[in-house]
Amino acid sequence: MKLATFLVPGGRRGRFGTLLANQSLLDIQTAGRLLHQRVPRDVMACIRLGEPALSAVRRVLDMVEAQWTQNEALAAAIYPQEAVRFLAPIMPGKIMAVGLNYTDHAAEVGGEAYPRPSGFIKLTSCVIPHQAAIRKPTWTRTLDYENELAVVIGRSGNAIDATRAYEYVFGYTIMNDVSAREVQSQERQIGNITIGKNFPTSAPLGPWIVTRDEIPDPHNLRIITRVNGEVRQNANTHGQIYHIPQQLAWYSHAGFEPGDIVSTGTPSGVAAGYKGPGSWYLRPGDTVECEIERVGCLINPVRRSRRARN
Repeated sequence: MKLATFLVPGGRRGRFGTLLANQSLLDIQTAGRLLHQRVPRDVMACIRLGEPALSAVRRVLDMVEAQWTQNEALAAAIYPQEAVRFLAPIMPGKIMAVGLNYTDHAAEVGGEAYPRPSGFIKLTSCVIPHQAAIRKPTWTRTLDYENELAVVIGRSGNAIDATRAYEYVFGYTIMNDVSAREVQSQERQIGNITIGKNFPTSAPLGPWIVTRDEIPDPHNLRIITRVNGEVRQNANTHGQIYHIPQQLAWYSHAGFEPGDIVSTGTPSGVAAGYKGPGSWYLRPGDTVECEIERVGCLINPVRRSRRARN
């Protein structure tokens, strides 16, 4: 299933929904009331409650798919995607991001693969949803994109064994690890990466979460990034140096909680590695599409930063 959070026209509270076969969004709670079925109130509740909650959502989804053309009342629970405003599918407790996890990406930016999974933390205050604007800071000329498969953690864990790692996976989504390259480079020389990876709107996330059962092999997914329709990144997740079990085993030493995210790194094709004419760095007016096979396509326009308010 694909689980989303969205606002309906005139709504003030996020709705918990799933994607129907016709690509419309189903408001699960409204459908549950109409069909006299109990369902979790939101995506985070679904993650925390585990398989019983997922089963309840699947049951309502199946009932709607079978009945919606005959049951006119169900129309009140169905929205075309263009009629809603997407919210981030969840607001994670923490985001652990893996760096230099594709050999070709490490080579293009002049780095070497780490001897174990390693990277940095993305602040959740940077998260924005599908279709929201990436705001280019005035202080960077090197705004870059990084299309990444993001793992959504489904249960608490600490120092987990790699052989059991997938037991802790709830599902998958997409994160665009937006970066200010010159600041990132300066910070790395001192020994940390903070502002270069953490500024408002630097973590687009979504458009939804795909449950683990829908992706039996997360290391065989095509990953494509387009800027203004031009393909920039075109790779496969099998190119990762450290696969998801190794990543989760290491990062679980920080302690996992349901809804945490581990973002698994990006392949080559970023602006920092471009050697051709002109520049691939993002500018206001650009549109970035981060697509991952079987997951979806996360789309965000780039805009100028808003002026600070005193």
